[in-house]
Amino acid sequence: MKKRKFCKLFVIFLMLGMMGCRGEAGERLKENGGEKQNSRKELTLWSYYETDAQKKGLDKLIRGFNESQDKYKLTWDYVPMADFIRTLSFAQSGDNLPDMVLADNPDIGSLIKVGLLADITRHLEKTVPVEEYYTEVWKFAEDKGCCYGVPFCCNNTAIIYNKKLFRKKDIQIPETWEEFRETAAILTEEEKCYGFAMSATAGEQGAFQFMPWMLAAGADTEHMAGRKGKNAFRLMDNLLQDKSMPNDCLNWSQNDVTTSFIAGETAMMENGPWSLAELEASGIEYGIFRFPGRDSAEVVLGGEVLAAVNGMDVEGVISFINYYNRKEVMQEICQITGNIPPKAELAKEFVEKNPAYQVFVEQMEQGICRNSIKGWKEICNAISDSLNRIFGSEDTVDEIWEDYVENLGMK
Repeated sequence: MKKRKFCKLFVIFLMLGMMGCRGEAGERLKENGGEKQNSRKELTLWSYYETDAQKKGLDKLIRGFNESQDKYKLTWDYVPMADFIRTLSFAQSGDNLPDMVLADNPDIGSLIKVGLLADITRHLEKTVPVEEYYTEVWKFAEDKGCCYGVPFCCNNTAIIYNKKLFRKKDIQIPETWEEFRETAAILTEEEKCYGFAMSATAGEQGAFQFMPWMLAAGADTEHMAGRKGKNAFRLMDNLLQDKSMPNDCLNWSQNDVTTSFIAGETAMMENGPWSLAELEASGIEYGIFRFPGRDSAEVVLGGEVLAAVNGMDVEGVISFINYYNRKEVMQEICQITGNIPPKAELAKEFVEKNPAYQVFVEQMEQGICRNSIKGWKEICNAISDSLNRIFGSEDTVDEIWEDYVENLGMK
């Protein structure tokens, strides 16, 4: 009987231990003297960072912050991106919120609207130099002149290609959409390799990847149902009809696309700088070029915002923000996580040390924040619905476009 009770207790403790798992930086600090440890105020950050590089960078950042002062002890918890907003909403109703979040920039507006984020404008006035940030990137964290956090990093997407396959097929970098379609077809080998892949998954990720094509087609961000945008729908359909792109893109995340590229199953992919660490580790010979353009070279800016949660420890959040705002800290963490520093001059210095980021940094000046696009959430939903049909149905481009326009109320 005693043995059975011991086994039950062991299982309970094991489950509790597993439930308590979090990032490496969330482990208890090993300090001399328990009294000093216990005097620290505990802070919690929620993030959807999931790649090895992202987790490694966040672990290092939090460990560095904890070692830099003795007032706070910060830990971080992983929340899946698809469930991030919903989990925060549940936590709000259950009074179980974190002190801060590392959230996707287009979600900041929604979080502000429901009262989840704290206005920290006055706290940042003396310590965070707004003028050093990319103007468009600073919009990530701002709403109606008030600031609810700071841009943590920034990025955008470009076309990454397999140099070895380009040489083998004697192909030049395509400059027009017609050349791009032809290049993708030449690179495609049935059941072995697709010419091109991108993430077309539902929600922000798929919309984020599709928007640059709409912008390249000449779509006006003031009127996203203009007829020029239809050309982007037609390009995707053509690539699928040519069998140069897999229908599986509908279910592929950006990380899945990277995996396919490294495995040699994709010759070109749309992806961002966060994929470069894996590409370097794989040893694959890759190059990067801008989207083949038509009427515009604009791209959509991605990245996270480090935001303070309303009603929680704002002073602790500001302390962490000030630590991350150090030049050497921001540079190092962006390099580890595969992102671009949100400060313009810092980004230029960054690319001097990391030449592979050249195209992404150059594109920052032509980037558009999704929060700058009026009615972005409705546009995102309409794009998601359209991509689902382009990749997963027999509907024609004309039918899909007509419904897209109607969904935006612009018919």
